[in-house]
Amino acid sequence: MILTQPHKMVVVMKFFNAFMAFYLAFVSTPIQAQTKPGSDTPVTAPVSAAPKPPALDKSGANQFILDNDAISRLGVICTVYAGSPSLSALGVRITVYSTMGTTTNCDETAFENLTQATIKAQLRAVQQPAFILRGGAHHQLMDVNLATVPNPFIRIGNLDFSVVGLVDFSIKQLLQNSNLRDSGFSSHEYIPFRLQTQVQYIWNIGKPVHRLVAPNGDRFVMYAYTKQVIKNTSRHMLSYLGPLLNLPAGWTYESFLLDKTLTIKTGVADNFSVDILFDDARNMYIKSND
Repeated sequence: MILTQPHKMVVVMKFFNAFMAFYLAFVSTPIQAQTKPGSDTPVTAPVSAAPKPPALDKSGANQFILDNDAISRLGVICTVYAGSPSLSALGVRITVYSTMGTTTNCDETAFENLTQATIKAQLRAVQQPAFILRGGAHHQLMDVNLATVPNPFIRIGNLDFSVVGLVDFSIKQLLQNSNLRDSGFSSHEYIPFRLQTQVQYIWNIGKPVHRLVAPNGDRFVMYAYTKQVIKNTSRHMLSYLGPLLNLPAGWTYESFLLDKTLTIKTGVADNFSVDILFDDARNMYIKSND
C-alpha cells in the first residue's frame, strides 16, 4: 500500500498524539521523593528557566506597567512550569512562569501553599497545560539584572506570575535522554537545556562567582540559589558548596573573585536563547562563554 502525502501526515499525527498521550500519562505519575545526604528536605521538581516571552491570550491576563526603579529584580523569585504537547516542538513545550519583576521578593510561604491543581486551574485563562511542575524560590546572585520585566501578569493564588521563557523537548530528546524520560522532567541535574529568553546579567569586578565546569570545558555560572534541598544554603556558604554536591564524573565546582566584569546576555545572534542547568541541590546556572 502506497501512502499519499496527506495520508503520511495523518499517520505521523496519529503516532505523535499516541506517543504524547502515553508520555503525559507517564509524567503525571507521582515520583518517589529522594533526600540528599546531609539534608532534611526532599528533592522536589526542578526549576527550569526563562525566554523571549510568547504571546499570551490577554483575555485572561491582567495588564499593568511596572516601575523599574520601584521593583528590584535581584530578590527572591518563584517559578512554575506548564507543559503541553507541541507540534512545532515535535514533543513537549514547557512555558516558564516567574514572579520576577512583579515584586521585590516572592512570598515563599504563599508559594509553598500553592497546589498543582490550583496552578493548573488558574493558568487555564491563558493556557491549557497538560501537566504542571512546581519550581521553587530562588535567590538571585548577579549584581545587575537587566532582564526584560514581564508584562502582562496572571494571578495564581496570591502571587503574580508572568511568562519569562520557553523550553522545548522533542520526542527524539525524550527517547534519547533517560533522565528526562524516566524522571518525567523532575530531574534535570547537570543536563543543560536550551531556554528561550531575554536576559542580561552582570557581575561586577571583585565579586565572588561560583560555577560548574563540564568535562568538555563548558562553564555554567550560578545565578540563583535555593534552600529547597540544603536548607542552610546562603550566599556566604556557596564557596563551600562543592563537597555537598553529587557531581557527575568529570565535573568540577569552583569559586573565585572576578578580575573583570562578567556579562551574560541573549540577543539576536543566539536567537534569544541560552543553556541553563541545575545541580542536584536545585541551584540554577547559566552558560558563560567568558
